[in-house]
Amino acid sequence: MDPRRIAGLLDAPGCRRRLAVDVSGVEPAVLAEAVGAPEGGQSPYARERDGTFAQLALARLPELVLRHLGVPAEAVVETDELPGGVGLWSWRAPKLRLGDVDVTVDRVLLAGDGTRLHPVEIRSYACLDGHADPTKVAGTARELAVTVAALRQAADDPAQVSTTSLLVLPRNFGLNPVGTTLDVAPQLRRLRWVLDRLVSGADRLAPDLAGAQLVDALGQVPARFGDGCPSCAVYPYCRGDAEQSGAAARAGATVANLCGPVGVAADALALAHGERPPGDETEQAIAAELSRAAHAYGQAVTRARESA
Repeated sequence: MDPRRIAGLLDAPGCRRRLAVDVSGVEPAVLAEAVGAPEGGQSPYARERDGTFAQLALARLPELVLRHLGVPAEAVVETDELPGGVGLWSWRAPKLRLGDVDVTVDRVLLAGDGTRLHPVEIRSYACLDGHADPTKVAGTARELAVTVAALRQAADDPAQVSTTSLLVLPRNFGLNPVGTTLDVAPQLRRLRWVLDRLVSGADRLAPDLAGAQLVDALGQVPARFGDGCPSCAVYPYCRGDAEQSGAAARAGATVANLCGPVGVAADALALAHGERPPGDETEQAIAAELSRAAHAYGQAVTRARESA
């Protein structure tokens, strides 16, 4: 699994379906065809621009790591093993693992200050007036947390790998590289929960499944529909499933958490309006909370109409 797929599990914590897809290593193209979502990709122009920026960023890395991390380096040095000391390295084809899961990456950029190693990540989304897209930065932070965890497992001393990393982005709409430090400690703490799930096992899909058979297998694995689902490759299937069943989670994670085990929107509304008696103490608490929310909504609508 690559860091992006592992990090993606943090978007939908507790979703067994997404965990099954990623742990089983289902090919993105096969999955996209099965669920009716064309596999995404970059245009030739975007790929060329990304390649150009990566080359420019690599050339400027010594300057950026000195400015932001205080690490002196004359150039990026190629290495085939986890480095140490002071310098700037590109570790080619590292063999990294998280628990029993292989982490596949082409290379890892590392800056060493003599005590700790700092991961360096080059991305092509823009930093506009000193601010980058928060959603994209959050995704990068999750992927860096995966890299940090894998590096710590590979190191003799886990403390050798720092959670303070350097993120390099193009300034505004040009190709001039700028750097900013990014602490991924919070994402690393969340990742530990995911790692526990990976190590303890998950639902597994047969690797040769495709088409209708893959869709049928997905339907056998429970899903947790929520705010992080649009970034998942199975989202089109789960969205249709949620719409067909009338799931309350279609309204977002806040509503889903409020409704708890009452997963169908119609049942939740019936509880809120007293049209369905609660089945147990849990449903009594949910009914009371939904009833208060419905009352507050009704008052707000009335005031809005009176002031119109």
